[in-house]
Amino acid sequence: MKTCTRFTLLACALTLCLNTLFTQDLHIKPGVERWTIKTSLLDHPQNKTVPLAELLALPNPVDREDSKYDSVRIPFAVGPQQLQEGEIVTTTAWLLLVALEDDSKTHRDGDYHIQIRSSSEWQDSCLVVEVPYPEFVCDPALAAKCGTVRQFIKDRLLQGKEPGTRGNKLDHPVYVTITGQLFFDLSHLKGNLRGKRGMKSYTPWEIHPVTAIKFAPAPK
Repeated sequence: MKTCTRFTLLACALTLCLNTLFTQDLHIKPGVERWTIKTSLLDHPQNKTVPLAELLALPNPVDREDSKYDSVRIPFAVGPQQLQEGEIVTTTAWLLLVALEDDSKTHRDGDYHIQIRSSSEWQDSCLVVEVPYPEFVCDPALAAKCGTVRQFIKDRLLQGKEPGTRGNKLDHPVYVTITGQLFFDLSHLKGNLRGKRGMKSYTPWEIHPVTAIKFAPAPK
């Protein structure tokens, strides 16, 4: 993970405070749980292409929450490709819902919460992938990537509008290729299932932050 000098950390904190003031209309503010992991990348991460089915079936790397992982990535490898948190993964799937995380005291970080599936049908079970609010990301290069992804989603999927907190269910799901950091959401380890509009995610694994998205040829 990229490290900041004391000065950079101070500047970043000041920037976050200022940006919080500028985003009062959205009621959003920087997150807390494993926030430095969610909004950063390793210096030289592995990059792997992983089928969505494999991501959905990944075992948990740990069996309980531990504060030592608040700012350190979980080092244990799992699954057929021996995947580790912090690696960059690319997967292709149907995108069915986009929501803005601005709906409670614990989910107000402004992330784009996205639900993807192996099928275009609206059914239970999905993988959650998320895109941070760029102004809450310290690394300018990563912030720019997050901004590009969010702009793509707004312009190409939501007619230029922000998604709602309940979740915008796409009338016509789109097939996309998504790239980003493999992240394990420890806060959902004990069965606190995520998912909006009746579609649940049964794995704490997600892609967060998403760094790239593009349309892909739909399977026949």
